[in-house]
Amino acid sequence: MKKVVLITLFVLSLFAIDWSERSTQELIAALRSADSANIPVILHELKKREPVMTPEEKKAYREAKEKLEHAR
Repeated sequence: MKKVVLITLFVLSLFAIDWSERSTQELIAALRSADSANIPVILHELKKREPVMTPEEKKAYREAKEKLEHAR
């Protein structure tokens, strides 16, 4: 059973998205349309980038985040 789980995790990791390679605008767009499995990862990446975001990016990020929180 452990082998099956490990193999499954390995295969899934091959298809994992590297969100750090995406632009801030792409991450904000992905946050708006992401499935629930990716949301924590996207939010974490955007939180790290918040200090260097432009005012427009910060506004879009906060709006997407608020919309997400209201949808839950």
